[in-house]
Amino acid sequence: MAIALKRGTQVKIITPASETNEDRFEPHIRWFQDLNGRGLSIENLSRSEVEAYHRRVLWSLLQHASETNPFYEQRLKEAGLTPEEASDPEFFARLSFLTKEDLRGNPQAIVCNPNLAHIHTSTGTTGGKPIYIGHTLNDLYRLDVAPNYPSLMQDTKGTVVGNALPYEMSSSGLSFHRVFQVMQECTVLPLGKGGAYSQPDKALECMLAWNIKTLVIAPSYAVTLAEKAHELGIDLHRDFKLCHLFLTGEGASPALRERIERLWNCPATTLYGSLEVGLIGIECLQHEGFHLTEGHVYAEIVHPATGVLLKPGATGEIVLTSLLRDGMPVIRYKTGDLGYIEEDPCQCGCKLRRLHLRGRLGDQIKLRSGPFSPLYLEQHLLQLAGVGNWYRLIIENGELLVEAEMASPDLNPQLLTAEIEAHLGSIVGQKCSARIVDRVERDAGKARRVHCIY
Repeated sequence: MAIALKRGTQVKIITPASETNEDRFEPHIRWFQDLNGRGLSIENLSRSEVEAYHRRVLWSLLQHASETNPFYEQRLKEAGLTPEEASDPEFFARLSFLTKEDLRGNPQAIVCNPNLAHIHTSTGTTGGKPIYIGHTLNDLYRLDVAPNYPSLMQDTKGTVVGNALPYEMSSSGLSFHRVFQVMQECTVLPLGKGGAYSQPDKALECMLAWNIKTLVIAPSYAVTLAEKAHELGIDLHRDFKLCHLFLTGEGASPALRERIERLWNCPATTLYGSLEVGLIGIECLQHEGFHLTEGHVYAEIVHPATGVLLKPGATGEIVLTSLLRDGMPVIRYKTGDLGYIEEDPCQCGCKLRRLHLRGRLGDQIKLRSGPFSPLYLEQHLLQLAGVGNWYRLIIENGELLVEAEMASPDLNPQLLTAEIEAHLGSIVGQKCSARIVDRVERDAGKARRVHCIY
């Protein structure tokens, strides 16, 4: 099979890896297939076995990148390393970081295989020019689905999955479509996220018709669908038999996740990923951090200012490398996210290390009393039972105004206002204001909870 991709006046012929020369990543695919054949996955392996895999696949990745891409070839030369030497974690840390500015300045800077089958772009929520990441057919249907995480995917194999993520230029909808359809052998119902053909009432109708067991959805849209179900007289506890919710696409505090679990009457776990890297971490039912998808990514934690590699347990900026990708691999990519890696065993039994997120470098709310993560404030706000599911944090000159809906019209708005002001004031260490409104403004895309006025 060959796919023709028109580019201006030229036509580029895209062929799967099986029709080209031997794929450099094929040994790693076979390794994962052997694990599957023995009833194992990377979840079950010892730390030494995972680290040995990382060294092997980093060597393949760096060889591929240096031979096909001048940008990465120059990075290796600057570090004075061969691909084999750089596959050692100690020397790998000598390679320069890949930044958002690198990708925005030249959208095709990291193309290692021009036979791209499709291209995703960033949502633009972090500002600046869009970032583009392209994938080959080999990326999409062989490399990306080679590693699997059976316990973390919560027994979804073979179920009917509702995919309520955007299917437009964002990577999320199509990425999870493949994860569930190819890796988990599921029937996928592509619900989208409020588009022309996927309005909330239509999505609920389709979900009921096909008796979905699993739903992958953004946290704010999970609340939106629950509200629409209530309007339509649909009882989510009676009419749906959901077994699991996967939340992704936006940050969500534990308090918001717990509310969503109560709305939908089923357990929920969060997926952490990005356009540039793909799926990075999967939360288990212990809710104690994200198990790193170490078949797909190599994770480092560095000091945000100096770039020095930090030890496990220390909080710093998350730096990621996509291990199994030949189209546009990202190598030592500075995500702008803060977190730390925990190596202690998890009670769920999965042996993969856990990543604990601590917000984004550019998203900290700057109050007079200091910086705060929006999710930290959300956690404390939504712990108040009287606060509804929608709110806004309005920041002006270091002062905080909370705009919120009430959980019930029977509540006293003056008393709730005073409760919010007292509770959040004690949390942030300065006086806060609150305003109860009938309806908080919603956003069509990602939920925008923080509004700064300068």
